[in-house]
Amino acid sequence: MTPESGVVYVASRLVSGAGIAFSPGAVAVVGGNVLLAGAKADVLRAAPAGFTRLEFPGAAILPGLVNAHAHLQIPRLADSDGNVFPVPPSFADWILRVIAWKRGSAPATFAKHFVAAAGEALSFGTTAVGEIAGPDLSAYAESPLRSRVFAEGIGLAPEAAPEGFAAVSEAVRRLGKIAASNPLVLPGVSPHTLYTVGEALLRSLGNLAAAENLPICLHLAESAAEMAFLAGGEGEFATRLYPAVGKDVSWFRGIGRPLDEYLRQTGLLREGLLLVHTVHLSRREIDALREGGARFVLCPRSNAAHGNGEPDVTHFIDRGVPFSLGTDSLGSVPDLSPWAEMRIARSLYKGRKKDAALCRELFRAATENGAAALDLPGGILAPGGPADLAVVDDPGGEGDAFFRNLVERTERGNVRLGVVAGRAAHGAAE
Repeated sequence: MTPESGVVYVASRLVSGAGIAFSPGAVAVVGGNVLLAGAKADVLRAAPAGFTRLEFPGAAILPGLVNAHAHLQIPRLADSDGNVFPVPPSFADWILRVIAWKRGSAPATFAKHFVAAAGEALSFGTTAVGEIAGPDLSAYAESPLRSRVFAEGIGLAPEAAPEGFAAVSEAVRRLGKIAASNPLVLPGVSPHTLYTVGEALLRSLGNLAAAENLPICLHLAESAAEMAFLAGGEGEFATRLYPAVGKDVSWFRGIGRPLDEYLRQTGLLREGLLLVHTVHLSRREIDALREGGARFVLCPRSNAAHGNGEPDVTHFIDRGVPFSLGTDSLGSVPDLSPWAEMRIARSLYKGRKKDAALCRELFRAATENGAAALDLPGGILAPGGPADLAVVDDPGGEGDAFFRNLVERTERGNVRLGVVAGRAAHGAAE
């Protein structure tokens, strides 16, 4: 089916958002957008004549999942025989492994990795992604996923800021050109981390994002090594990481103030700031950053793989702080399953919310919260919104129990169809 063809998707259940469901339900789609969504009888009655009708008995139509943080050009890191390397116990060593992979890869391989990873993401019911731009920007020209692609900048020393800013500015320009031909793609700005981006570059990238009205993505408080470096220029980043790449950081003595104050003073703390990982933030810092406009992406499987700790899922849920979920890269996790991220986040919750209600909130994190965090359309199925949807096996249950069953039982093999902007991107739409 093409986006221009009128189609009515009918299933045993429609979940138009984390708060609304219809059994049975249907969605009418035309021109890449949702025309109607609701009870089956109502949609069929109101749908224009001539629309193709596709039936999915025993299935549920969902908003497509949003993987809010990924690096799709980073593959599973393996030796020449295809044996995947174990994640090293040192986070600095893992970063050095990624640097070596990037430097040693043939340029043509980055686009191939992206194509394979995008296909894998779609197979889990993902229709949108927050992507940290890889080395080959041209790979995004044919992206089948709705994507916010963040151009990443690096440069800790003040003298590195002009070069880092120029590189990001050029990448944003190129991504804007790609967006003109592929409307699924939108640019963003990413100062990599506070331990790789100094105050001068941080300010200039913040100004660039503000001038272009673009969201900002920042990896923050991911590891104990990062926190030691930011506190006083100490730890394995100072003694292992930077010396290994030939950089002298003996001059760096930390940022000298609380994280929220630092981000506010450098102009980053505002609506549109997306903070990834945040494992080592205190609850006071989380609340202060949210009050300043920041949103959050949690990547619990990646954090566990690196031994970096656990995100404070309990505080995010109980305090009502909106958060989204991301897989991070295939260099850290075994697959690109947001369902697995939901299940791990579920296991980390220690509060009093009932389990089934918690699962509903985790589904919200993986759909509408992700879309809002990336400033992308979608995350719900509503008239006028994009026709980004997934059709999965209906796990049964009513109310919150449905979401518990959905989170518990859904995986790659349960996804029958993925549709992005009205076009079937995974599975058979017939």
